[in-house]
Amino acid sequence: MSGSALPAPRWLSFDCYGTLINWESGIRRAFRELVRVTADEEEELFETWEKIQREKSQGPYAPYAEILQSSFREAAERLGYRYPAYAGDAFLTSLAHWMPFPDVNPALLRLSQRHKLAIISNVDRGLLGWTLRHFETHFDVLITAEDAHSYKPNPEIFRCALQRLGCAPEEILHVASGADLDLRPATALGFRVAYLNRMQLPAPLLPL
Repeated sequence: MSGSALPAPRWLSFDCYGTLINWESGIRRAFRELVRVTADEEEELFETWEKIQREKSQGPYAPYAEILQSSFREAAERLGYRYPAYAGDAFLTSLAHWMPFPDVNPALLRLSQRHKLAIISNVDRGLLGWTLRHFETHFDVLITAEDAHSYKPNPEIFRCALQRLGCAPEEILHVASGADLDLRPATALGFRVAYLNRMQLPAPLLPL
């Protein structure tokens, strides 16, 4: 469908980490501080951690706080790194210091003047609360994996969002930087979507 043929959406929903928040920069900084890795080691550790946490999030539901801590320990141990006893807790609390991309707050302030704003995020509500302090505008509705007891790309979190937002899927424009976790499951349920290309990758192919 042509965007010009559609009315303006009632809601703008956003993925949070990777779209609004530069989570990768925060994760890498935590690795450097807690494990003292070199640049090459950091890359391997990040890739290992990302794979482990993705696998855990697609297994039986567990709070994301637990997933963050256990995936940190498993990634470090798998690659033979030693870390202090407090590192698991410190890795978790580093989330409170993951910062928005520079363009985020100015854009959200403008958009909030014309649209209702929501976040649909693969975290716990408490963790998201740490992040909300970094935004300069208010979000009208927050939907998390904790609410749905499932993680993206499971469509249940988007079904939960539809119930909370109280509108038809075509009245929502979901903005995200990831196709597999966000854009494809949202599109499958009828959401309109916008790809925010944070990683300068080719545009994903999405079903019409």
